[in-house]
Amino acid sequence: MYSLGILLKDVKNYFEISQKKANLLPSFNIGFMFLSGPLTSALAAQFGCRKVIMLSGLVHSTMYIISPLMPNFDLMLLSFGLIGGLSYGCTLLTGFVILVDYFDVKLGIANGIAVASSGLGSFAFAPLSGFLIKNYGWKITMYIMGAVTFLCVLFAVFLKPSKNDQKTMIEMESLQNGKFKIRKKTGIANFLKEIFNFNLLKENKAYTCIVMSNFFIFFAYFIPFIYIPIRANDLGIENYSWIIGIIGMANIPIRVLFGFLCDRKFLRAIHMNSFCLLVATVLLLSYYYLKSFTLQIIFGILFAIPMAGINSLPTKYLVDQVGSEKFRNANGITNLFRGFGVSFGPFLAGNEKNLIY
Repeated sequence: MYSLGILLKDVKNYFEISQKKANLLPSFNIGFMFLSGPLTSALAAQFGCRKVIMLSGLVHSTMYIISPLMPNFDLMLLSFGLIGGLSYGCTLLTGFVILVDYFDVKLGIANGIAVASSGLGSFAFAPLSGFLIKNYGWKITMYIMGAVTFLCVLFAVFLKPSKNDQKTMIEMESLQNGKFKIRKKTGIANFLKEIFNFNLLKENKAYTCIVMSNFFIFFAYFIPFIYIPIRANDLGIENYSWIIGIIGMANIPIRVLFGFLCDRKFLRAIHMNSFCLLVATVLLLSYYYLKSFTLQIIFGILFAIPMAGINSLPTKYLVDQVGSEKFRNANGITNLFRGFGVSFGPFLAGNEKNLIY
């Protein structure tokens, strides 16, 4: 996800398409990842988190393998953008659901440690992607990333069913002695009810404000990660992949720190998130003037601070606002609106070249 900007130039040149069309790939992939929010919540409620992560992880890794084989860019948009995005969302977002099911008292630090792993991933895979593309090409790079993604399936095997998962299994087993048609209709009805359950937006006005703010946050969130490597490359910076890597490395301890602060109730998670948004805005406004490798590395280190908060705080402030019982539903709705923002943000930013350069 954070390395798509590194791949984008090679994909664009291979398919001989415009930058405008190439911008659709990250917009589709990341957008549909978040748009899968309601689907993820419904699948987790119906089948349990472990099964959802295993199946979606398998599909996602498969999309990495078959997408480079596509004869044209439009089919790659379908495989890696649409199907890959939805399956990635089901893998990633279900992980947050099971965290809330597992942890209560120390949810903040548990979530901080969990999301710190994505910081480690962006630190490792951004320069690794740059190295692999340079030496083996973008196709081999995607094959290797697909093999790494398959590890999600193996790790999911070891997930212990949560209390909510056990409740789901008991309900399904209790229906097995009934008629098949009744059981099937009940399962489908519950599944659809979960997907289209937006009652929280009516019941909780504060939560509605959070949802709307997340639309605007994620409209802009991935733009730096996608276009910083492109701009740095155009400025003649050779090791541009390290800028994203530095952001990821600096993210790791800061995400854990934010989780620790959440549990200590030093400040409310939503207030810390607001502060992070303010800092991120100021840093992004200054980025236009940073044209050397050293200045962009400094930017990466500083930018990691608010990005760490924006990543690690949502789970806690959603639980604070709606409670753990309604987290699945709230998480699904929130990520749906994030998906709307992500679908438009990077694409529109790519078309407005003056805003990037």
